[in-house]
Amino acid sequence: MNGERFHILIVDDEPNTAEYMATLLESSGYTTSWAYSGTEALETLVTANRQEDGTHPIDLVILDVRLPDLDGYEVCQRIKGNETLKHVSVIMVTALHSTDDKTRGLDLGADDYITKPFQSEELLARVKAVLRIRQMEREARQRAIELEQSQAQLIQVEKLAAMGRLAASIAHELNNPLQAIQNCLHLVLRRPLPETKRRQYLEMAQEEVERLIGIVQGMLDFYRPSKGQRASVKVNTIVENVLALAAKQLQRGQVTVHQHLTPDLPPLEAVSDQIKQVFLNIVINAVEAMPDGGDLYVNTTLTPDGRWVTISFTDTGIGLSPEEQANIFEPFYTTKTQGTGLGLSVSYGIIERHGGSIEVQSEPGQGSCFTVKLPVSQPEQSIATATQREGVKRQTT
Repeated sequence: MNGERFHILIVDDEPNTAEYMATLLESSGYTTSWAYSGTEALETLVTANRQEDGTHPIDLVILDVRLPDLDGYEVCQRIKGNETLKHVSVIMVTALHSTDDKTRGLDLGADDYITKPFQSEELLARVKAVLRIRQMEREARQRAIELEQSQAQLIQVEKLAAMGRLAASIAHELNNPLQAIQNCLHLVLRRPLPETKRRQYLEMAQEEVERLIGIVQGMLDFYRPSKGQRASVKVNTIVENVLALAAKQLQRGQVTVHQHLTPDLPPLEAVSDQIKQVFLNIVINAVEAMPDGGDLYVNTTLTPDGRWVTISFTDTGIGLSPEEQANIFEPFYTTKTQGTGLGLSVSYGIIERHGGSIEVQSEPGQGSCFTVKLPVSQPEQSIATATQREGVKRQTT
């Protein structure tokens, strides 16, 4: 492990001890800084880890327990309680030998401790071990960031794929108002019409322009990359928007939609356009599963315990075999001759990250039913709320 990648802050009010540790650590390739009090240590940490002056962030604090102002325990607690600094590793240095003194720092979040007097080999070994763990945590956080970015890119690719599958219907939907606008303008410009008729045709053209704006805005809202921020959303509104977006596709496929949306459903905490993407993918799949037309039943309900909203899409299409059902949510698995096979896999990941579930029930020749289940609130919050209510109930009885 290359020590030059790590910056260590030594906090000790004894200059000789601090200089000794700095010399020892720098000879092993580490960069060091000093602080002689708890207040100075916290100020140094905040400044360095903001990286405003180009200073390398501090990775590890070697923290003496006995300091002239704030003691080491208080400094450790503040470091671990700070959102910016909580990932900084801490080794407590103490001349106290009781078990309580040693474990107190660990209970406050310190990563290790060393007792005075200490051997140079022991100090270097403990520093190396703690920084090895920090390096692993740093790499894990970086991988998590990269995975999140990859998931966002995959979601956007599937959005484009969904728009491609809707392209013919969207083109037709755009063409109708354009044709109406052209006809209205032709009559106004080429025919001698009374003022009332001219005004009527111009108003009709304006209505069609507003319709075009609505269609294009709906496409842009769906296409636009998601910020990934959850907000309170109404699931019935999302369902209605998806059905409106896919209306031409459903019409061209001769699919009749039967809606039963339970009114006054509680709102969900969700990324609206991601849930919209899941529903649109299921609807398009349903249309493609009914090449000769059919019926699509869309239902929303609240579970009896009030904790989950279920959204079901039932088609009268060709259905799925047991093997297809078993693999339908696997990446790159597809029952069609065209497509990436990622649509339902991405949908599965989106719903899973929202704390919900998606499943399919089907029989060959009998259609398919895709059911999405989403929590009204986070499962942990729901459990906590239920526990609190039960506690109140016990108290009142």
